[in-house]
Amino acid sequence: MSRRTQRIGNLIRQTLGQALLSKLSDPRLDSVRTSITRVEVPEDLLTAKVFVSVMGTEAEQSRTIHALRHASGHLQELVGRQVSLRHTPILSFEIDKQFKSTLETLNLIQRAMDEIDQRQRDRQAQAPQPADAEDDHADEAAPPREPTNT
Repeated sequence: MSRRTQRIGNLIRQTLGQALLSKLSDPRLDSVRTSITRVEVPEDLLTAKVFVSVMGTEAEQSRTIHALRHASGHLQELVGRQVSLRHTPILSFEIDKQFKSTLETLNLIQRAMDEIDQRQRDRQAQAPQPADAEDDHADEAAPPREPTNT
């Protein structure tokens, strides 16, 4: 991918992201849970593969992709107005599996880190505390008691 195609892909991604938030009113699209993660544009600039991330079930992902494909003509028109090119690229939409696998990897790493932290806390709780050191410091920290008559 050249710098030019990357720049055009980013412009298309930004344009589609804004359209997703403000210009589409399809009830099948949840703009809060849907994001355009990346756009791949070949050197000829005739097509653009748009990768979409949808936080939700497989059915919600399928419904979102179907709605985006249904609105592709309208979205292509918006891209044509925003991005100045000789030919507006034909848009194709796909679920971004790379993004999902990255999230799963991050979740696995987080779970492993949580487990390591829990094991360290368990070891610290089970470690014997020196009794003499605690008694010496307890006497210094506590105020002297006054005798009481009962």
